[in-house]
Amino acid sequence: MGASTMQSAPNSQPHWDDAVLAELRDLYEPLRRFAAVATRYDIDPDDVVQEAYTRFLSGDRSEIRDVGAYLRRSIINLAHNERRRERRATAATQRLGDTEATTDIYPSALVDLMDLDPRDRALLYLVDVEGFPTADAAATVGIAGPAARMALSRARKTLRKSIEMDAGR
Repeated sequence: MGASTMQSAPNSQPHWDDAVLAELRDLYEPLRRFAAVATRYDIDPDDVVQEAYTRFLSGDRSEIRDVGAYLRRSIINLAHNERRRERRATAATQRLGDTEATTDIYPSALVDLMDLDPRDRALLYLVDVEGFPTADAAATVGIAGPAARMALSRARKTLRKSIEMDAGR
């Protein structure tokens, strides 16, 4: 079959244009930092951002108004999925009788942070590190403003308790 007989499908054009690619390039580093906070410490944030980009570029984007918020929400969903997988694996390991646990000799506040729900970690990061208004952070993670304020309060209280317990107060 010669090259002249091969025809491309009528709509075989890429689903993105230069403006979308430029926006994705600009969002990459902030999203990478966000993914580092929202996911477990042993998951490469680059992998999470790439997966979010893949889902974004392969899907229908006609309803998406804010690409950054959509990608942050995708990262949170991926973090939730990974947390569920980890819990299932832990439960299966316990059922199989493998009780040899590994614990960190030098616990840190990072461990306490990683014990929070990915959505709560994401809220803390967006509000306390990136300086997002609580309402915007709430919309990004997909919850109402009052629920976000409560989640932030609970997450901060949990972290404060953990740090105080580690300090022996």
